[in-house]
Amino acid sequence: MTQNTVVVKLSGKALGGVEELSKLFQAARGQKLVVVHGGGVEVDALFKALNLEVIKKDGLRVSPKEQMPYISAALAGQCNKGLQALAIKNGLNALGILASDGNTLTVKQLSKDLGMVGLVEPKSADYLNMLLDNGYTPVIASLALDDNGDMYNVNADDAALAIARVLNAPLYYISDVPGVLDKQGNLIDELDETKVKALIEDGTITGGMTVKVKSALDATRLIKKPVYIASYKDPNLSTNLISRQRLGTVFNV
Repeated sequence: MTQNTVVVKLSGKALGGVEELSKLFQAARGQKLVVVHGGGVEVDALFKALNLEVIKKDGLRVSPKEQMPYISAALAGQCNKGLQALAIKNGLNALGILASDGNTLTVKQLSKDLGMVGLVEPKSADYLNMLLDNGYTPVIASLALDDNGDMYNVNADDAALAIARVLNAPLYYISDVPGVLDKQGNLIDELDETKVKALIEDGTITGGMTVKVKSALDATRLIKKPVYIASYKDPNLSTNLISRQRLGTVFNV
């Protein structure tokens, strides 16, 4: 069933790596790959074109109900279908879906202040396993519907983690960051909680990377599988991701 499945989360910046993603999709033929993506850059661009206000609170996009048609147009339309098309072009039987399809995840409102921003929890692997076992590659937009049919905007990292949990699969966070770097700018191959704590205390890990690293550690604890932070530009992207080898920095329990 879920054995040998890999979950990869692609950031908005990684979505632009057409050449690199093409190689990854070619390498994934016959493999069990689940792709989860965000698309904040595309949402911002659409809002700018339509002269809509972008409001963010604690790094999260405030998503009023009246803006959800535009947010879903960018995420489920432009980003999801573009990625699905690229996967199909490179030989995969890709299917573009939402994170909640097939009761894979449950969603509820994170906070009234944020509008239709959703908090997801894993529910059932049945739908994704059915797709994977029948040769499909799920390409998943970070949107979810609740039991009332209301749509929520979900943080793509959170959606990918919930899907990795439901599938009990290793998780790769792919963006334009090569991984965690030491003070000399060299890649740190492997981290655990003790090492991370020391690197934060001595100032090696700072700013936005602190958040990434802490969430990767939390993810490792939850799925009890390795979690990776790597770049779509890594020359080993297609081979190592598909064979579930180290890519960028790996976090272990």
